[in-house]
Amino acid sequence: MAELADILEHPFQAEFQKLPGRQDPALIQQLRQSGVQRFTELGLPHRRQEAWRFTDLSAFTGHQYPLAQPVPLAADRLPVRSSADAIRLVFVNGYYSPSLSDDLSALPHGVTVTTLSAAAIEQTDALTSALGQAPTVADYPFVALNDALFTDGVVVHIAAGAVLETPLELVYHTHGQAIAAYPRNLIVLERGAQATVIEEHQGQGRYFTCPQTEILLADAAVCRYHKLQQEADEAWHLGSLRCYLSRDSQLSAHLLSAGGRLSRTEIIARLDGEGADCEFNGLSLVEDGQLVDYHACMEHAKPHGSSRQMFKSILNGKSRAVFDGLIKVVEQAQKTDASQTCRNLLLSRQALANANPRLEILADDVKCAHGATIGYLDPDALFYLRSRGISEAEAHSMLVFAFANEQLESLDSPGLRQRLEALLVERYYPSNL
Repeated sequence: MAELADILEHPFQAEFQKLPGRQDPALIQQLRQSGVQRFTELGLPHRRQEAWRFTDLSAFTGHQYPLAQPVPLAADRLPVRSSADAIRLVFVNGYYSPSLSDDLSALPHGVTVTTLSAAAIEQTDALTSALGQAPTVADYPFVALNDALFTDGVVVHIAAGAVLETPLELVYHTHGQAIAAYPRNLIVLERGAQATVIEEHQGQGRYFTCPQTEILLADAAVCRYHKLQQEADEAWHLGSLRCYLSRDSQLSAHLLSAGGRLSRTEIIARLDGEGADCEFNGLSLVEDGQLVDYHACMEHAKPHGSSRQMFKSILNGKSRAVFDGLIKVVEQAQKTDASQTCRNLLLSRQALANANPRLEILADDVKCAHGATIGYLDPDALFYLRSRGISEAEAHSMLVFAFANEQLESLDSPGLRQRLEALLVERYYPSNL
């Protein structure tokens, strides 16, 4: 690792020096310097490391991805809104685009939404007290890389008892060849606050995007979070989601991955208050030549916490899916109720799925379960549908759609659910199978 870090030190130090607005407040300067140092120590991962043995980055390490610059973008390149009343903020190549974003002047009382760059200039309380405070993955180099090179993003602060009724949409569009973008989001909900956040990633070209989102929930706060990754076919998406839950808080997260050459998301959630509840649902639609990787860690640190993980993948052609999940229960976290499930549906004999669900339990009064399945469509189910006069292609499509649609039923946004259902129909309609 030392020699790899030495090779990478100069290029990424150079990108660090190129960042605009070097008058960052002391907090951000410290975070950047720490990120540069940690990334230099870690270097890029390789398959000799246990956490990366199924995810090959050799094609990524063979290219340089300099920091992207702001470019104009036509409005018709943006995805359809998840709902007509959604509040949308758009970032192009990692930089805020006011002309494509909605006016934020009419936000309800107690709700503050601002760009990260503006919050840094104003040194808002939410930024200075919370940025970088969510639990982190110490050995994940792309967290460190985002710490060092993030350009812009969103700071969401919901005051105690306030409710953001309409969804907040954060759209990140990357456009170009051999460039890199580093979005950063900070979502802070005070006691009893509620909000729904939808984060979307898309683009055109061959690029690298390294997003990071931090979610911090105070007592009894409720956050509904959705992440849609539909990057370009030649894109690399290496991101992280870091979550902290206090007493009786609730986090419901839904993750969809349907694009990119390689996509990996590191998830860590620490349930650090009694009665905290966390749910993660993941759905990966993996086409020929793609690899999707989810690494998730649920840390139960206090009693009476509950967490549920359900990750599903549909693999077509020569594709790969990786899931590595850990439920960690410390000695003090008695009465924990946690489950973890990973299911993989192979539509091709060349597809490959690797699942590694794990439990690390130090408490003695808990209810924890984990499991994984990998297989093809049930021939008995196909036969049953065929016996009812349904064609083979239609029967195949119905079973695939049913397998995936289960993940969408719990979505609380009808518009978003309709968009994703349309995507399933587009992907798995009989003529496309």
